[in-house]
Parts: sequence; C-alpha cells; structure tokens
Amino acid sequence: MSLKKDDANRWMSEEDESCIQAMLFVSTNVYHTTLNTAVELNLFEIIARAGPGAYVSPFHGLLSYSLRTLEDGRVDRLYGLTPASKFYLRSDDGSCLASIMTLFSHRAITEVRSHLKDAILEGGDQFQKVHGMSMFEYMDKDPTLNKAFNEAMAGRSTIIMKKLVETYQGFEGLASLVDVGGGTGASLNMIISKYPSIKGINFDLPHVVQNAPTYRGIEHVGGSMLVSIPKADAIMIKNVCHNWSDEHCLKILSNCYESLPKNGKVIVIDIIMAEAPELSMGSQYVARIDNSMLLLHGSKERTAREFEALCKGSGFSDFRVVCYVYSFVSAVMEFHK
Repeated sequence: MSLKKDDANRWMSEEDESCIQAMLFVSTNVYHTTLNTAVELNLFEIIARAGPGAYVSPFHGLLSYSLRTLEDGRVDRLYGLTPASKFYLRSDDGSCLASIMTLFSHRAITEVRSHLKDAILEGGDQFQKVHGMSMFEYMDKDPTLNKAFNEAMAGRSTIIMKKLVETYQGFEGLASLVDVGGGTGASLNMIISKYPSIKGINFDLPHVVQNAPTYRGIEHVGGSMLVSIPKADAIMIKNVCHNWSDEHCLKILSNCYESLPKNGKVIVIDIIMAEAPELSMGSQYVARIDNSMLLLHGSKERTAREFEALCKGSGFSDFRVVCYVYSFVSAVMEFHK
C-alpha cells in the first residue's frame, strides 16, 4: 500500500485520498450554497475592509485563519482573505467572480438543475424543456436574469482579458475586429484600449447591446450570429462555442468565414478540455462547466481535436492553439481562412 503526505503533513493512503475526493464531490452543492450566501452577505468585502485579524465564522478553503487565545482562556479564530478569495472582491475595473454565484443561484437556473439526469439520458436543451424557451430567449423577457448573466460574463471576462492582452500578440496589425457575443463590450474595450488603431465592433443580441455603455472606438451592433456577422479583418469568439452544439457551431463559424477577407482569422477564446479525465483543479473546473453546458444549453466543452474538427468543417484551412490563460480556463486558438 503506497502512502503520501497530505497538506497537514499527515500520512494518507491512496484509498484515504480517494475517499476524501469522493466526499468533496458529493459536498459540491453544499459548498455552492455556502459560497453564494457569503457573496449575498458581502462577506469578502467586509473582511477586506476590516483588514488582518477580522473575526468571522468559519468558511474553510476560501479564508485563511490564525488562532488567538483570549484572557479567559478561550481560543478565537481570526479570519482573513486567501489568494483565491480575493477574486470575489469587486474591483474598480469590474473584475470579479462573485457575480457568477449570483447567476448560478438565479431561480430560472436552479429550477433546471434537477434535470441533469434527463440531459444525460435524453440530451437536448433542458432549460428549453423547463421554461419553454432557450436561456438566451428567456433573458430577453427576464431583466433580472439578463442583468445577472451580463454582470457575470463581464466580471469573469475582465479577469481573463487582463491577462490575455498581455500574453496574446495576435491583435497587432489588425485594422478592424468584431467581438461576436461580446455582451456589453467590456472585453473589446480592453483590447481597443491597448490597440487604439483597431476599429472595434461589439456584436450581440439586440437586447444585450441596447444597454451597453459607450466606448471610444467601438460600435455596438445588434443581430444574430446564426444569421450573419459583421465584416472585419478578424473575428473574436470568446466563450461562445461551449454554449452551442456542433451543428450550431459550424453554422456560426461558417458565417464568420463568409465575413472575413482572404487570410483573415477567427480568434477563438474558450476552454480546451483534456483528452482524458484528470484530477487537477483545472480539470475539475472544466468538468463542472461541461456539466453546466450540457444542462443549460445541451452543449459541451471540447478538446483541441474537437475544435480542429469545427475549424476544418467550417471551411478554414489552418488551426492553431496559440497560448493559454489560467491553464485550462481559457485557451486562445486561431482559425485561419
């Protein structure tokens, strides 16, 4: 029997580790509820304002703590932020993951969660089956879900894009760029801020762009990516493909192909799933998002080979994985015409 040490320097067997891993998986729902409650109570902001040594109730994993012995002999725990919990703070630039918890806790989404078995056995869009319309159609009719979704995507995108614009050099030399499914334009604005000579077109559904703020160098255009896409030197699609089936992705990418000039490219920013299951934190995150996509859209995350098949199937001649941002969380791929 092989042994190894855990984080507390205790010896544990492979069976011990497997059992703990299994218990971690079954407790995910409780963890989600606890984390969402912490967000609703503004717990992370309160601790950040209070500074080191603030006292709160236990919330292991996202908070650090130290022990303090009181004069009467009792022991208190003093909690502070960890590197992970700082991603839940609302920063001036809008980067924040707390809004994702608000989105996943929205009534319209929680009502779909119990249908995961149906999604696995029957396939299809479970949101559509529960609510009688797709999630994006529902957002058009429910301002609260529309707001939660846009804030969640903007908060996550800002975190990713801050790192991406420093890592990826493929925007250099472009005269124009369309962001397909660009939401309210936050991601495109970060690109144009670094490359002001680029003419930016933020393209999304009409009810999304109608509430978009004004950005210098960016034109907001409403429409459907399933019908047609504005023309530009390059087209960016960020976290779009995992919302759609292969059939829909081929349609969207074919529309991109038609809108690009000779030697143009599509910049695809999305999760790349590992070929085989892994137990790393990145792979666990990808697996959970994969389940969410299956449940909410009847879609999936994809491996590099699956993305290459979409690339070639929609007419593009060359597929490249250029770089990664936060490991599996976001990969930058290029589809060349």
